[in-house]
Amino acid sequence: MKYILCLGFLMIATLVFSQKKFFLINGTQFEETKYQNFKDSISSEYTLSEEIVFSYTDNGIEIFLPRLKVHNAKKNSTRIYFDEDVFFEKTFKNKVDFTALKEIKSNKKIDHSKPYFINCWYVNCSPCIEEIPDLNKLQSEYIGKVNFVALTFDDVNKVKNFLNRTAFNFIHLTDQKKLLDKMEIMSYPVSLILDKDGNFIKFVNYQNQESQKYTKEILNRVINH
Repeated sequence: MKYILCLGFLMIATLVFSQKKFFLINGTQFEETKYQNFKDSISSEYTLSEEIVFSYTDNGIEIFLPRLKVHNAKKNSTRIYFDEDVFFEKTFKNKVDFTALKEIKSNKKIDHSKPYFINCWYVNCSPCIEEIPDLNKLQSEYIGKVNFVALTFDDVNKVKNFLNRTAFNFIHLTDQKKLLDKMEIMSYPVSLILDKDGNFIKFVNYQNQESQKYTKEILNRVINH
């Protein structure tokens, strides 16, 4: 009996310690050895820095999300490898319970049974302003189906003055620096889609025809889910 128990514990320990680790890069899962080979192939030519940002378990498999920064000294350029969508999908709701924010819960213009399109912008951001006419068209097309919310760190007076000159047909939340920092928004403009419960779905941009088509595909999928 003791022999059987010991054998059982040995088998479990073997399974635990032999469990493979996978690393997610640009949508592809690399087993640990292949991931190391991938890094070696890069570092042979460029300067490589690595940060393991997050890890999670999927069907008993441990998956790591690294952020790789690759610097090309000759061209003085840097490329980042990081699965941002997966990271936000796994962490956003825990960090930012968007639907529980008092500005959202108390806003009578918001339909809590509908998903959210959130645009992060600010008044002095030229690319932000350039995409507003197309965002207004999107809002008009999906009115009554999606909540369109604009977030900015600008104060309310600055936004009011801007809106007096320029139509931007979203629900506006101003003075939101703390929220934007918590959301880890690093560049502008950027938009994200949440489902009706505030779960992160996708980052999108709306600056060309291809990205606009893709955004509508995501919205339609969330609406019909």
